[in-house]
Amino acid sequence: MRIYLIDTKPKILFLYLIAYAFLWFGYASFIVPIYTHLGFEWMPNKIKVFESLLAITLFALSLPLKIKRPSDFFIHVHFLLPIIPMLILYSASDLPRKYIYFVLLSFAIVCLVRKIQLPRIKTGIISIPIMTWGLLIIVAIYVLSIILQGGLQYFNLNLLKVYEFRDLVAQNMPQIYGYFSPMVSKVLLPFIAVLAVYRRKWHIVALAIAGSIMMFGLTNHKGPLFYSFLVLGIYFVMHSKRKLVQLLLIGYIFFILASLAFFYIDNSNIIIGSLFLHRVYFIPAHINFIYYDFFSTHPHTMLAESKLTFGLIQYPYDYASARLINYLYFKRDLATGGANTGWLGSSYMNFGFAGMLIYAFIIGLLLSIVDMLAKNREIAISGAILFVPFFTVFLSSDLPTTMLMQGLLLALFLTWSCKLRKHIES
Repeated sequence: MRIYLIDTKPKILFLYLIAYAFLWFGYASFIVPIYTHLGFEWMPNKIKVFESLLAITLFALSLPLKIKRPSDFFIHVHFLLPIIPMLILYSASDLPRKYIYFVLLSFAIVCLVRKIQLPRIKTGIISIPIMTWGLLIIVAIYVLSIILQGGLQYFNLNLLKVYEFRDLVAQNMPQIYGYFSPMVSKVLLPFIAVLAVYRRKWHIVALAIAGSIMMFGLTNHKGPLFYSFLVLGIYFVMHSKRKLVQLLLIGYIFFILASLAFFYIDNSNIIIGSLFLHRVYFIPAHINFIYYDFFSTHPHTMLAESKLTFGLIQYPYDYASARLINYLYFKRDLATGGANTGWLGSSYMNFGFAGMLIYAFIIGLLLSIVDMLAKNREIAISGAILFVPFFTVFLSSDLPTTMLMQGLLLALFLTWSCKLRKHIES
């Protein structure tokens, strides 16, 4: 029996509404009972439910049906994470209307600005083989430099012990490594892996994955262990030319149902639900509202935490914003990390509602640049290599930080400079 994937606007809308319904049920039956202590409350508001369903309907019918450009894929991902979970929180926990309206307005601006047709620039000045081996050499030198700094004494591959070693690594390694490690892990190694798969050089894929494992062991950050696999998954999905919007929505719903299924089979088994339903779906959405709650009654930071202001703007708090929020709202020690937020929270933190609109325009422009760079080239590579930096800014990092320290500008530069033809090179 052949399975046909749907490809009409009403049916895409149906999938979005199904996702909303399952998220609502998951929030009521899993998130609220288990994570009430983190601020998740059950106070449903019928009017806000109607508003949320109306917003989902309008956006689902206006978002692209087919993935012809990288931004078509990114914009659906952004609507699914964190905006739909934010609509759940808005309607199920009776959260502020003014903020969610600006969230939706900002997202609409991103959707509109990304459609700006930028003039094409010359791309592709470095061949794929030279790019691949050049990046491999850079990564090898970087990993070797960590080892020469004594990094092996903190080498750890046990996921359960990363927090024991992470602070030791940060204290004993030069601070500059904290700036470059995310770029190596999020951009260089995944880019090497994708280019190697593109050229079917499986030994280089193995080297890239080995490098990712080494970065995980040396830095004790879990991300490097998964970034290459995530980027390769995005590449294969986009390269398959299948109906990506449908597959994305079906996958989104699947992880909701899987989280709930494990929990209902055994109420003590919350690992899957904690990882996906709680950590991926609802925590970023929840933290966005927390940032609004705090900075709506406290001074905005005006980019004072960013290197872009060169220290000319005085930071109004004694602790970094992420650590301060973590301490005030989650009652965690100031030394145990921070509650990071994506651009929807950080833009309000910096400049209020005006900041959200400014950030939205910049992000839409960046997506337009991505589409310009991918025009008449291999879209799957461009989409895959740029996915992690954009996903980071959607969920967990301020825009300037993502551009300068999390690899977004670097990924754009590599995409521009590499010869990404539409057909496989021999």
